[in-house]
Amino acid sequence: MNTRTRYLIAGLALALLLAAGLGATYATANMGSMMGNDNNTDSMTDGGMSSMMGGNGMMGGGADSMMGGQMVGSFDEDKPFDLQFIDQMTMHHEGAIMSSRMMIGDSERPELRELARNIEESQSRQIDQMQNFRDEWYPDAEQTSGMPAGAMDEMMGEGMMEGMMGGDATDELFLRMMIPHHQTAVEMSEKALDGEAEHPELEELARTIKEEQTAEIELMRGYLEDIESAGEGR
Repeated sequence: MNTRTRYLIAGLALALLLAAGLGATYATANMGSMMGNDNNTDSMTDGGMSSMMGGNGMMGGGADSMMGGQMVGSFDEDKPFDLQFIDQMTMHHEGAIMSSRMMIGDSERPELRELARNIEESQSRQIDQMQNFRDEWYPDAEQTSGMPAGAMDEMMGEGMMEGMMGGDATDELFLRMMIPHHQTAVEMSEKALDGEAEHPELEELARTIKEEQTAEIELMRGYLEDIESAGEGR
């Protein structure tokens, strides 16, 4: 893979991570592992990434701006935990839905197409559930994440990534991004289950999210191993 393609993929990966609610520091620090830790990627993350991100550590305002200065998984003690969980997990889910739809929705691998469908169906349903909770429990509350439900689709646009990549490169990139992305949701859910959540309904939702995304992490790790093994055999 040539340097230009690696820059393109890395830039796309970072944009998706930021849009999906992960902080720029996390995205930059983990870019090497997502891209395989080769020399081209290391030099890009050390120098080229800084200029690509505008020299201030953020791209286009970045995730911290989108989250009102607060990273996903970080909770303000002065605000209701359940409200913050709803707002953060909603945006987190929207990032996963968008990424899976755009990157593996038409994958050549049927197991990844099925994964995309499962992510969209389950997490869309959970978004609706969380918005119902929000309307019932916090009808007048301001958005704690700085991004209301549905805003991510408007921000990025459906055709953003069409034609940019394809095949195993896209599948592998998606898996390398989505495994830590799912892990963030698991960790948030564990906080809710450790006594932070006020409403039992939110605890039950958090339990479901933890179980579903833990299982999907294991699936994705297996899919990633298959892709890497196939690449080594070529």
